[in-house]
Amino acid sequence: MGKSSGSAKTPSIAADNLESKQQLSIIDILGEGQIEGPVGGLKGVYLNKTPIEAADGSYNFNGVEVEWVAGTQAQEPLSGFSETQNEVPVSLEVKYSTPIVRTITDPNIDRIRITAGVSALYAQTNSGDVVRTSVKMAVQIGSGNNWTTKKTIELNDKKTRSQYLTSVILDDLPAVPFNIRVTRITPDSTSDLLVNGTLWSSYTEIYDVKLAYPNTALVGLRFDSSQFNGVPSRTYLVKGIMCQVPDNYDSISRSYSGIWLGEFKTEWTDNPAWIFYDLMTNDRYGMASRFGGFPIDKFTLYSIAQYCDEMVDDGFGGKEPRFTCNCNITEQEQAYDLIAKFCSIFRALPVWDGLQLTAVIDRPSDTVAVYTNANVVDGKFNYSSAAMKDRHTAARVKYVDPDYSYETVTEYVADDDLIKRFGLNVSDVEGFGCTSRGQAHRVGKWLIATEKYERQTVNFSVGREGLRHLPGDIIEVLDNDYAGVQSGGRIKSAEGKIIALDRDVEIGTNSYITYQDMNANLVKVKVSSQKSANTVVVDEDVNADEWSTWILTNNEVSSRLFKAIAITENDDLSLSVTALEHNPAKESIVDEGAAFTPDPNQSLNWAIPAIESLAVSVTPDSDLYQAVLTWSTPRTMSNLEFQVTILRNGNLVSRQTVPEMSVTMNNIDDGNYTASVRGISTEDGRLGDESIVTFTIAAPSTPAQLAFAVTSNSVTIKPLMPSSVGLGTTFEYYKGTTLAEVQAMTNYLGRTSNSLIDADVLASTTYYYGVVAVNAAGRSGLRTGSVTTESDSVGTAGGIFRIKTSDGVFPVNSDDATELFYNVLGMYPSQDTVLIVYSADVDNNITHSEQKMYNGSMWVTPALFLDGDLIATGTISGDRLVAYTEIKAPVITGGTININDRFIVDKDGTTTIKSGDAGGRLVINNETITVYDESGKKKIEIGRLYDQ
Repeated sequence: MGKSSGSAKTPSIAADNLESKQQLSIIDILGEGQIEGPVGGLKGVYLNKTPIEAADGSYNFNGVEVEWVAGTQAQEPLSGFSETQNEVPVSLEVKYSTPIVRTITDPNIDRIRITAGVSALYAQTNSGDVVRTSVKMAVQIGSGNNWTTKKTIELNDKKTRSQYLTSVILDDLPAVPFNIRVTRITPDSTSDLLVNGTLWSSYTEIYDVKLAYPNTALVGLRFDSSQFNGVPSRTYLVKGIMCQVPDNYDSISRSYSGIWLGEFKTEWTDNPAWIFYDLMTNDRYGMASRFGGFPIDKFTLYSIAQYCDEMVDDGFGGKEPRFTCNCNITEQEQAYDLIAKFCSIFRALPVWDGLQLTAVIDRPSDTVAVYTNANVVDGKFNYSSAAMKDRHTAARVKYVDPDYSYETVTEYVADDDLIKRFGLNVSDVEGFGCTSRGQAHRVGKWLIATEKYERQTVNFSVGREGLRHLPGDIIEVLDNDYAGVQSGGRIKSAEGKIIALDRDVEIGTNSYITYQDMNANLVKVKVSSQKSANTVVVDEDVNADEWSTWILTNNEVSSRLFKAIAITENDDLSLSVTALEHNPAKESIVDEGAAFTPDPNQSLNWAIPAIESLAVSVTPDSDLYQAVLTWSTPRTMSNLEFQVTILRNGNLVSRQTVPEMSVTMNNIDDGNYTASVRGISTEDGRLGDESIVTFTIAAPSTPAQLAFAVTSNSVTIKPLMPSSVGLGTTFEYYKGTTLAEVQAMTNYLGRTSNSLIDADVLASTTYYYGVVAVNAAGRSGLRTGSVTTESDSVGTAGGIFRIKTSDGVFPVNSDDATELFYNVLGMYPSQDTVLIVYSADVDNNITHSEQKMYNGSMWVTPALFLDGDLIATGTISGDRLVAYTEIKAPVITGGTININDRFIVDKDGTTTIKSGDAGGRLVINNETITVYDESGKKKIEIGRLYDQ
């Protein structure tokens, strides 16, 4: 039979009654002093990347004590840190039969703290109960067999499932050297039911001394280690070293008051110009002792500092200083490399001008020198351009982002037009000292814009005139050979407002003479008239030396700006100048136009992500329309959906919540629509920021007018709309020689989304054009306009040009060929321009050549190309013959000549000249000259009138 009764119970588990609590004291060096100090008090002190005090004033950690000193020469020691400690890790298990021994040799140690404990401590009965147990260790001092127990670590009736550590202090230490050891008194466990492993974690050498650490900024922390699993990482947000700044400067408002007399005060600043000055002039942590007491150009730095403090767009709708510097210099490096890094922050070059160290920044400035063929050696300018592979179309700029816990992030900057044309070529850049996304964006834009707009380098040699400027100065170059006209030279004499030049010139519209006056200043005056081929009259009296340099500029010819980057002395004592093309508009291109969407994807950020790239596309749907809304978010999160609201003419059409990032609206009517999208959390109903897009479903308006750009061989037509366009609006173009023809819309040119270039035109001819705007909802009315092409002057159509390259191969892509033509010749090709690309050996013998002709839109291979003499015995026919300057034809044999029925030469030599369509004419043959009136009646006849 089975048992009639019984009992059972679940195993019991005793509660843990061991908890490690240690007071941790740490002193950290913040850096060289004197510093301003932590930002926001405890808000600027981070443990494990978490601030002690949160932004709302609450505390993330309890019982933390912080004390800091700024790092002055006479500072007091930290008051709460009367000792210095050096912890030495041991991290070994202590067995009953194997004590752990360590040797102490430092005679300056006053005390030793031993940290030991158990990895876990508990016992288990046969019935499964988990109970408390005991273990005992001893800390001893001695050697060999002579050991004295100084402290005992005894854990009686205790239990813990995790590691537990405790500490004991050893005082009254013997003379060094001596040994300390930790031994286990309780026998080792021999059963899996008893867990009582012991360990020696570390020992700490304690020195009873107060150290002030002069000129070193320190911070001391004390806190309960139970809040952390190990020693936490510490980071500090501080306003760093205080620098010398002008005594009239307020570093907080970034303002300067009154006139600066060159005196300084000590104050914190993040202006990179004054940080650079302080680094160069400080004799403790800077370069003053190495620099030998030579001066720094503080007044130039004053101007640079003001440039740094100017407010520019920050990309988020606000303003920020153009340049700031927030960095830690933690490693040694070459002095010049560090100087160059600081100068790179404000786009400058460090320059020794012979007397002092100065810096020249890349920004628009006045021209300091003018060079023409007349004042350079041999009249030669040598040009070179950067290889296409060296021109970057995008940049990745690394910077430290405060919104991401001061981690290093990357800002991507790109020029989509350059990428489309030349492909993606990315440069990786470090934004030294940069903690602003806007500043990082400007670093990338400056790099791309520099390589885009400043591609050409010029090199030439000059005499002592090259001493008038330094590297970084802006110079003006007018190369007669490059410009194709005589627009630069020397002044032969100047008296009053009359200037005699060393060569003949042609005065164009709005002509100006720039010359160097007797005070070495550049003066630009307007030319009022031309007295003779080489003499001009200007609006102002001229104060110039004989043989001073001059340049002539007007609407057709202009000089070019370059920035000197190197000046070296040649063996013949002349100076060689190397300069890079300079575009003053680059500053505004770089500093303006940044627009960022605030990114909520930040540490400890649970906000609903913003809606980005909200767009709409509309297509016809039977008699109505279909609209598709699409958008994106910078990040995703769980339980995220989107609330979409549609209004038509101000009235609600629909409101819906969708899980996807798109929504389709069917069967919608004409009208003005507003669509709004915002994120919503399905968990707690929180709403994100709303993003709105408006669109109109209606036929487009008729273009307000047509804008034209004309040459002798092309017409560019651009419709101007009265309001913004949408729904994928495009434009249809029509052409005619009369208004009626274009209104009939029979000559269709094509459809574009912006403008159209018509290359099928003749010079000095009037054409009519019409444009219709078209979208998914319908068509607009016809807007017409007329324009007359320019006259076909010499050199505007046709011409033969030669460019030498390394391989003599003509570029396959027409855009690349046009780019080559512009880069070398400084102008764009016109219709019928012929370009010969060739290569040559060292003896200048042509090794290969290829040629094409420009038809107004692309480069094509002509049916016949001649580069030399032509001897033809047959017939040369065609609809036109284009030449560059003149046609030399000493003998025309056979045939007749007929020019517009106005000038006719028959085969027998009879010549008829007519001035109109009536009968009036002059007829010349080998015997008579006869004049007829408009009715055809003979009025005059001279010559052989009768036979003799």
